[in-house]
Amino acid sequence: MTRHTRRQFLRAGGTTAVASVGGISFVASARTESTSGWSAVESPTNKTLNGVVDTAEGPFAVGGGGDVLARRQSGWEKVVEYGPQARSRPLTGVGVTDDGTRIWFVGGSGVIGEYDVVTETLTNYSAPKGKTSTWEDVAVTGKGGESERLYFVNGSGELLVGVRQSSGAMKYEDVRKPGGGSTIPGIDFHTRTKGHVCSTSQFVAETTDGGVEWTRIGIDFAGQNFFDIASVGMEDVNVAGGGGIVYRYDGFRWTPHVIDDGRQAIRSIDRDGEKGLAAGSGGKVYERRSAGQWRRTVTSVETQFRGVSRGSNGVDVAVGAGGTIVERVVDGGDAGRTTTTTAVTTAATLPSISDTSKTVREYAEGEWVS
Repeated sequence: MTRHTRRQFLRAGGTTAVASVGGISFVASARTESTSGWSAVESPTNKTLNGVVDTAEGPFAVGGGGDVLARRQSGWEKVVEYGPQARSRPLTGVGVTDDGTRIWFVGGSGVIGEYDVVTETLTNYSAPKGKTSTWEDVAVTGKGGESERLYFVNGSGELLVGVRQSSGAMKYEDVRKPGGGSTIPGIDFHTRTKGHVCSTSQFVAETTDGGVEWTRIGIDFAGQNFFDIASVGMEDVNVAGGGGIVYRYDGFRWTPHVIDDGRQAIRSIDRDGEKGLAAGSGGKVYERRSAGQWRRTVTSVETQFRGVSRGSNGVDVAVGAGGTIVERVVDGGDAGRTTTTTAVTTAATLPSISDTSKTVREYAEGEWVS
């Protein structure tokens, strides 16, 4: 899937307008640009990729068939095939530890896996407490292998919290339903105990005690589906939704920002302090310029993106249907954040970020304790 023909958006420049529908004001806040450094690269899979994260070893993506992909010097490669149980269950969500050394991914039939990106160890933690519903997403805090606190959410609206013990086992806490039973497609924590969830019933809730108690904070007027959430602080939250809308919470009220004039769904969002990226249908990505302003970019692919990651190591990535991967390489990482002008057209020309080819070197069965 190497596609690198550039496509121009129909309208260039920036506008800001306010429209009112049913008494609710929607703020149009997207600048439009062409591909702007984003290029398609070869993918080792044709299965849908549902999530991507940045790690100490570069970007990792997860998706259909239990595939886990890593970005290497020679391009993207498959490091896990068929998932942690070797049953080809689709992987739907992924999170990374604070130190970037381990990723945790979740998926169908209760699948939970951990991959150490340094030692290449794959550990299976699937079906804790006999839970075999599809896990939709995972939020991870703490240092890999030492102090992880994990938040798993599923299609039944359940939240399971796991805490790393000194023995290496994961201890599970009581299962709760922060969203009242509706599917929870997105969860994110900005500290070890403070975070947010969104559900498919236009429900957003916050917790300050690690998921024991949840308080609903909106969104009463939303008429669109929710797909993802970014929790930067108790007064700084974004929800990615249908209709081209990103909702912004400032601790008091929600503001809907229409960042896609075509009103196509925004399916993934990644915030890193003031910076951020979003991605969705139509092969488009969006870069946060300020609290209410996003710059829209049309990539060279016409696909539905389902995951996006802003990389501190200088590579931003969006992934989606059919195994599509697009990248934007920036000079100097977060220090410079200047987009390169040379298009990345094939895997062989990718800059060197990680070391040489790796795969699973060791497999382990994880332990859950009560």
